[in-house]
Amino acid sequence: MKLTLQQLEAHLWGAANILRGKTAGQDYKNYILSLMFYKRLCDQWECEADDAIAEQERQQGRAFSEKEKAVFRKRGEHRFQIPDGSRWGDVKAASTNLGEVLTKAMRAVANANDELRGVFTVDWNQPAPDGSGKPLIPNEVVHALVQHFDEHDLSNRSVPPDVLGRAYEYLIKQFADDAGAKAGEFFTPPEVVDTLVRILEPRPGDTVYDPTAGSGGMLVHAADFLRERGQHATSARYFAQEMNWGNAAIGKINSVLHGLEADIKAGASTITDPQFLEDGRVQRFSLVLANFPFSDEFWWLKPEQQTDDKKKKDKLKKEIFGKEGFKDAFGRFGRGTGFQAPPAGYGDYAFILHILASLTDDGRAGIVCPQGVLFRGQPEVEEETDELDGDGNPKVKRRKADDEHLIRRALLESRLIDAVISLPLNVFYGAGVPACLLILRKQRPAERRDRVLLVYAARHYRELSAQNELRPQDVMRMLVHYHAYGDAAKVRGLVDEHAGRIRRQIDARETEETGRIEAEYQPQTDKIAVLDIELAEANRKKSAASTKQEKAKVATFIAQLEKQREKLAVKLAERDERIAEAKRRAEDDRKDVATVGEELIALYAAPDELLKHARAVGLDEIEENEFNLNIPRYVDTFEPEPRMEVKDALKALREAVSAAKAAEKTLRSMLREIGYAAD
Repeated sequence: MKLTLQQLEAHLWGAANILRGKTAGQDYKNYILSLMFYKRLCDQWECEADDAIAEQERQQGRAFSEKEKAVFRKRGEHRFQIPDGSRWGDVKAASTNLGEVLTKAMRAVANANDELRGVFTVDWNQPAPDGSGKPLIPNEVVHALVQHFDEHDLSNRSVPPDVLGRAYEYLIKQFADDAGAKAGEFFTPPEVVDTLVRILEPRPGDTVYDPTAGSGGMLVHAADFLRERGQHATSARYFAQEMNWGNAAIGKINSVLHGLEADIKAGASTITDPQFLEDGRVQRFSLVLANFPFSDEFWWLKPEQQTDDKKKKDKLKKEIFGKEGFKDAFGRFGRGTGFQAPPAGYGDYAFILHILASLTDDGRAGIVCPQGVLFRGQPEVEEETDELDGDGNPKVKRRKADDEHLIRRALLESRLIDAVISLPLNVFYGAGVPACLLILRKQRPAERRDRVLLVYAARHYRELSAQNELRPQDVMRMLVHYHAYGDAAKVRGLVDEHAGRIRRQIDARETEETGRIEAEYQPQTDKIAVLDIELAEANRKKSAASTKQEKAKVATFIAQLEKQREKLAVKLAERDERIAEAKRRAEDDRKDVATVGEELIALYAAPDELLKHARAVGLDEIEENEFNLNIPRYVDTFEPEPRMEVKDALKALREAVSAAKAAEKTLRSMLREIGYAAD
């Protein structure tokens, strides 16, 4: 039986509920995701073997014996090898020490397949921290998880690869919601990734690279874009580095499930130990997508050194930073590169310059950055001192320009910054600082080389309880601004192109969301159907009863059934309201897409209004502003106060005066009561 996306999502999240709270912090996500992947590998291995045996039986015109089937299974062609003793059936057959059995099986599978090395990072047999010798995850919990996953076949027979990939992404999103602030380490909101990918437009032949990959979402979205354009995902090649082993494992699984064959390196810092090198320099790629750790104070330390105390870190800092700053062994910044070494306290430009060095001569990059990179750092200035010269005038000293100012200036003068888009606050997990999208291009059209597009997109979002969310129509605004690049003649065509696609996207999301809600309430739906049958049968028995005693007994049973049904009906009413709300939200978004399209066309017909949203700014003006890219310097971000009618203002004033008089009267009365003169 084929599983729907919603059934699979509910099944996978059900496994997470079994394990939640029984591991350290948010580690349970790594256990669940790796177990799901292991089950998929085993089920698909069996499926491939069954298909191959069936084909051989068809060709030979006879049925194989069980002994022949066993021999053929060992010889068969498989996408991944599952060694004897390490298959799902072997794990399921174990009754004791399940954690040890499962860990050994997963490691055997990883060792048998080079592509899977580093995928299974969890230890199901990890001892509890109390020194008792007992496993952290009890045997009965592991058993419950194995039984839960055994309910469904996860091979292609039941779950097509695209459905499993989407369910896996859903599970990562659920874990991110559950993790809160810590989710920023492995998850970038898909709307942000989609915006970057559609700005940079991956092409067949691209080499796509993410230097801080997390769970691999950037690579997956790039592949999805190619598929949408009718290309194979593997028409591009994918590379990534991720410092955290657990996150890298999630990313590798994500890559395999989506058929990307990505090369993902793990366990080392991209800045101190870049893993993709050519002749001692960083390897170059045609397309880079990144969301690096914001303003990392210790970017210049290896991961193992970042645990040192302050005294050790200060000593290391003196050794690593000379008079010329950080000495980069990979030619990304510092002497001979044209770019100043980044300051020790902020790692943002270390990542940006690494990305720039990783671009081919015609490469392009989309980077999520804190907005501080747009304006931090002062230019060179002359300052008066308290000392006087021979004529009695204050002496002047020259203060050198800050490192970040010099880097930003060099990027601008090299015509590498194509666009900057400011984002709404609080759209990232755990990052409350204002963020932006920085677009770099090595080769830019001649008409754009001396300009930088600045887009103020911080006004438009959906406010949720925990954080803000970019809606499809908000993504549409950014894409139209970017692809138009100030050219009003392009806007109508861009609006039509994006509006049609986004409406289809909203329709698909509505279908998925309503299906997800229905799947969540399926147990209650099934139960109420059973109750209805039981009630019908009970009412038939009541009608057929020949004595008052029999009728009373059946009536009591019917009352019990009706009480159960009422409780279930309340849950189903809750389901119906949630579905109605999802449909209302989708309909509102569809209407907003049309409205936003009309607004954008009107904006580009009114240059003064457009200045409040987007502007292609000349480098001469940016130079006059001392290479400061703070968007409010160039785009009118001022939000006027709502207009108030004079009669309403006078009414509000009268009410305020009346309230002040009442408060004064109350205060005087209270003072008199405690013996103070009120006058």
